[in-house]
Amino acid sequence: MTIISAAALRTHISELTRRGPRHHTNPAATGPVLDYLTGRLSDSGHRVVVERYGDAPHQVNLIADAGRPADGPIVEVCAHWDTVAGSPGADDNASGVAGLLEVARVLAADPPARRPRFCLFGGEEDDVPFTGSRAHVARLGSDGVPVAGAVVLEMIGYRDATVGSQRIPAGLGDVLGDVDGLDRGDFVAVVGSIESSQWLAAFQAAGWVQEPSLPVVPLPVPRRQGGDVARSDHVPYWDAGLLAVMVSDTADFRNPHYHRPTDTLDTLDLGFAAAVATAVADAVRTLSR
Repeated sequence: MTIISAAALRTHISELTRRGPRHHTNPAATGPVLDYLTGRLSDSGHRVVVERYGDAPHQVNLIADAGRPADGPIVEVCAHWDTVAGSPGADDNASGVAGLLEVARVLAADPPARRPRFCLFGGEEDDVPFTGSRAHVARLGSDGVPVAGAVVLEMIGYRDATVGSQRIPAGLGDVLGDVDGLDRGDFVAVVGSIESSQWLAAFQAAGWVQEPSLPVVPLPVPRRQGGDVARSDHVPYWDAGLLAVMVSDTADFRNPHYHRPTDTLDTLDLGFAAAVATAVADAVRTLSR
């Protein structure tokens, strides 16, 4: 089983948040943040390509891989590096980015048969959302590498196990069935289209084998569900007819610091985040056989 440490995540999140919001209203953060991300991916043995989708300095995706994949479709592992204005974005989404960096490190050191590709998207928090991921998905296949779909890390660091800390989005009762026990924010949700049942099962299995086990709640929904399950970079993959799952601590349905200046490193449960990242690495390995 893969092991990802809370200490490694702390280092990444600290580096990402100390420069303030990763938003176009704080241009001084963009260059240093992109340099840091490029450096960490390169240190893990990845070739990093800058994928621009506009002329502004912040309109940048970073795409990384550790070598030509084997025949067959690959999995992309994704997170958005930007934040809203006014928030340091420790959970949203430095936690997801930190998780991606560590998943990239461990899977480069011990790669699966089909090496995954790692994507750090800008523009998730733009007024028109998902601009970076939409531009990336529009280019898929142009390099001759088929893509099976994506695993999107969207906020993985906030845990609150007290009763009543977790709310359930309206309209998901039919998906969840019996919601008893889901009033504590101690699980990770994995949202996928109905067609992605095998992907969701891979995440559940990856959570079970940890010690202690990580509670994983799968949410299979129609691609056109919209609303609260369609708020991140998995959506462009769905729109293109590809499989994609979003791994999330459920954002504002649990975290009171969502999109606020108080979304800081000291509010996170890094042991929980490390367990989630470890499960992601193990699930991606399964999906990349």
